[in-house]
Amino acid sequence: MKFRIEVICVSENGTEERTKVTAIERQEFAMETLGLNLAEGKSIREGLQDFIVAQQTAEDLEQQRACPRCGRAHTSKGTGTIDVKTVFGPVELPNPRWNRCPCQPDGPKTFRPMTHWIRGRTSPELLYLETKWGSLSPYAKVAELLKDVLPVGDALNQETVRTNLHATAERLEQELGEEQLCLFDRT
Repeated sequence: MKFRIEVICVSENGTEERTKVTAIERQEFAMETLGLNLAEGKSIREGLQDFIVAQQTAEDLEQQRACPRCGRAHTSKGTGTIDVKTVFGPVELPNPRWNRCPCQPDGPKTFRPMTHWIRGRTSPELLYLETKWGSLSPYAKVAELLKDVLPVGDALNQETVRTNLHATAERLEQELGEEQLCLFDRT
């Protein structure tokens, strides 16, 4: 028995783009071959992630290509990519450098359109898992657990978990500190 897993992206205008994620073959029916195994599950999630990210970034870049003032397309200064770690594996996003439109004389001459929403290089969901589990278990065990169940990539290690946990804690303390100051100012 063979299974082919595909994903289809349906755009706003109704056009479809499809891609094969993976294929699975089963020779016999047994407990060991029942459903998906962990490696197949990781492969499917990683393939879906890659396709969805590619579609999202292509659409976002297309929407930002025109100058919001005059409608002319921003010209390209260069290409580039940015790596972002997610719970379903690391993804590489296109991060081109575009020239600012001549109708906008103020500001830098070039910009990277992806920077309007990228904050850090790790998705909030992965930071959440690292922070939650890192506060309960040794960092090395958290890294091993995440690698066992998610396709997070080989770059994840105990130092990454520790660094991300401390950065998240500092950010939360700053936010809490601002709230505490507001509470004290009311008295």
